[in-house]
Amino acid sequence: MELIERNIINNDWVTLIFLFLFSLIALSNFLYAEKFYSFRQLFVSNRYFTTQQGNFQVFNKFTTILFVVSTTIISLGIFLLAEKLEMVQTNTTRFIFFLRIFILVNLLISIKYFIEKIIANIFDTDKVIDQYLFHKITYKNLITICFLPILILFFYTFNVNLTTIIVAISVYAFVNIYILIKHYTKNQEIVFRYWFHFILYLCTLEIAPYVILYKIITVQN
Repeated sequence: MELIERNIINNDWVTLIFLFLFSLIALSNFLYAEKFYSFRQLFVSNRYFTTQQGNFQVFNKFTTILFVVSTTIISLGIFLLAEKLEMVQTNTTRFIFFLRIFILVNLLISIKYFIEKIIANIFDTDKVIDQYLFHKITYKNLITICFLPILILFFYTFNVNLTTIIVAISVYAFVNIYILIKHYTKNQEIVFRYWFHFILYLCTLEIAPYVILYKIITVQN
């Protein structure tokens, strides 16, 4: 009788990360119950934004927790795609590969954020950029968290294929782009006023970081 070799994937570290994510979400809900409730209602109500009273602080204790959750989920999604593309060869390197992605994602987002702040300061558009970043990051956090159950399903469903993952990523990207377009349309007067800065921003800070991330991951493998 011919023996069939089985490649068993160890997802213990992934399970711990998911538990960590749910713990952070529960913590934010416990410490900031009212904010978290308004945050969950973003798709049907703007109450979360209206209660800010013009104080669009991108990073505070509440948003930082959600940001960590969001970047961890994004890193897991990129890791899963890379694994399906056979960039990860052995079980022993899976967690290290994920850590590399997580560090790169957070590093690129941080650099991108500080460049945005510097540009806003140079062109004296701090208030406009702060409001834009606050809206964009808040929506991105919520959309990313909504994809968490799908990501869990992908990790623990052994027959998930590359096409399904690409479709999910495409939907995620489409929703984020839709939110951005909606925001631009709502603030088209400001966009037209700073049209040159707007085009420069899109090319250098909305598109380039993802190209850089792709290049770094693929070149190192």
